[in-house]
Amino acid sequence: MKRAFSLLLVLLFVMVSVVGCGENSSDQSGSKKVEVKVGIEEPLTGAQAPLGNAECNAIKMAIEMINEKGGVMGKYPVKYEVVDTQSDPSIGSSESERLITTKGVPVLMGSYSSAIAMAVSEVAERNKVVLWEMSGAADDLLTKGYKWTFRNEANASAWGAESIKFILGNDEAIKAKLGKGAKDLKVAIIHEDGPYGTAVANGNAATAKKNGMNVVLKEAYSAKAVDLSSIIMKLKVAQPDVLLITSYVNDGILFNRQAKELGFKVPILITHSGGHSVQAFVDGVGTDANFLLTVDPVPTNPNLAGYSDENAELFKQFDKRWTEKYGSHPYHHVEMRQFAQTMLFFNKIAPAAIEKSGTFNAESVAEAIRTIKVDSKDSLMGTAVEFSTPENPWKDPWLGNTHVGQNIKATAFINQYFDKQLTCVWPQNFANKEAVLFLPASHPLAATK
Repeated sequence: MKRAFSLLLVLLFVMVSVVGCGENSSDQSGSKKVEVKVGIEEPLTGAQAPLGNAECNAIKMAIEMINEKGGVMGKYPVKYEVVDTQSDPSIGSSESERLITTKGVPVLMGSYSSAIAMAVSEVAERNKVVLWEMSGAADDLLTKGYKWTFRNEANASAWGAESIKFILGNDEAIKAKLGKGAKDLKVAIIHEDGPYGTAVANGNAATAKKNGMNVVLKEAYSAKAVDLSSIIMKLKVAQPDVLLITSYVNDGILFNRQAKELGFKVPILITHSGGHSVQAFVDGVGTDANFLLTVDPVPTNPNLAGYSDENAELFKQFDKRWTEKYGSHPYHHVEMRQFAQTMLFFNKIAPAAIEKSGTFNAESVAEAIRTIKVDSKDSLMGTAVEFSTPENPWKDPWLGNTHVGQNIKATAFINQYFDKQLTCVWPQNFANKEAVLFLPASHPLAATK
């Protein structure tokens, strides 16, 4: 009997020891061991490589700064695995699957393009892991009712709506310059035909028509196009007062070159992030970038008074560190938004998950995202944070789509190039300069004198 009892005690000891070796076991001091680990999937090669590398570098810099202070909550270092999606949705899907099945990551982040994000979201849903989507803006990403994909930035149709609202908000200046009100302007919309460009353009068109504006042209093209002259000739015939364009880098550069060659002129030109709000575009067009307005999901080179003191200081540190390492300011949407959203995730969401459940896994992180609320001053994105859920989906006011996992407080910002550097010009609380609405006479595409 004594021998049997002794064997039972040994067995119980072994069972307790095995349980103690789990993901969130206790160490000898009695505190829980929490492993914070994520997978980063970005296009590091292929057509989107300049953008994907900038995003990946910003994510890693944010994690580096967090780990220098001990990690999440000052005591849980962040570990990460990086994969290259090669600018291909199918590879993004397979590489994300590998991160989950072989590396055991409970959270994916990155993507850059909407097409890749949509492919990765299916992987996340199937495996019940969180996709913290920081880049893919296409509306379709969150209209399927998926429970594991979350987007903190504004959806693409909101970007399209924002450019129209910006125009309408400058009614007096438009009357003074063109002799007619904003609602009487002729609007042309051209866009790359992927899910991102299509969603932005649909937001443009729906908001313009809702406000009684005259859309004289709405035309799509392939981002891989090598000749945009036919669209430019249609623009010359339409003679718009406003051109709204959504492109990636190569097609954005191509449009600028061919528009100059064919003599296209327009008073107001507004771009929508994507390929216009990156250093590669500036490198391709030089001073032609100056005075272009771009709608972005984050204020670039913002007025720091819009942030809390803590976030204003954090931005200064990021600006200094990035400039020292890469030789230029991080004043483009790709690096700024990835840094901002990585900081939001590890400074707000991860702590909430750990504090409530004592663990960092897909379930605890998803629950933290669904319940968290953050004031706009406390996010470097410049917008408040509150997510729609399966129980309380959000219906956007522009296209009427229903979104699950969308930050319903997210908005877009207007940035503008001055001396080949983007600066926030709207809204007022983040504006660092006054917007120049009309292309000045010195610009090769300017129709105004």
